[in-house]
Amino acid sequence: MAAGWVHEVLDLIAFGRIYRAVHQRKDAYAQQAPGRRHRDVGHDWYQQCGKLWTSSDPFPRCLKDQVSTIGRTKGPDAAEERMVSDAHDFLDRKWDELAPMQRRYWEGFFAWLLYRPDLLETWAGVDVARGRILRVIDGEQTWETSPETGYEYRELRRRVSRHQKNRLRDVLAEYG
Repeated sequence: MAAGWVHEVLDLIAFGRIYRAVHQRKDAYAQQAPGRRHRDVGHDWYQQCGKLWTSSDPFPRCLKDQVSTIGRTKGPDAAEERMVSDAHDFLDRKWDELAPMQRRYWEGFFAWLLYRPDLLETWAGVDVARGRILRVIDGEQTWETSPETGYEYRELRRRVSRHQKNRLRDVLAEYG
């Protein structure tokens, strides 16, 4: 399975926020059943691969309709958390299909991207320095203030630097 920090970098790219608590809830079962078995519980979208979704259509109309309903009934934050949860399962499914060398490559890429706040801003629309997220609201691109984004980014970078520095150094040297 992809490391938690990889999920969090993807959250930052896709949502402009890091949903660490969502990933921790989903993976709490991993303590009891390590490895792929942990996805038997709490990873509903992972289990639906080949039934409701495929790699060519990972987020089909039925899911979009469910997320829209959640947004209308429970609010946009609940809808975004649902999207984060399903994106977690999608990443886990794709990660399981990668060879170990490919996983190291992608970890190196995500680490490199994490240390490029300029690209996070220009490519992903996440301004970690000023705490802003580029959103499309009523068809217009708008920079939305998000103080949490800057704090979460700095925390993630600190954790990656502290816990992954040797591994990431090796990955970057191997593929650099």
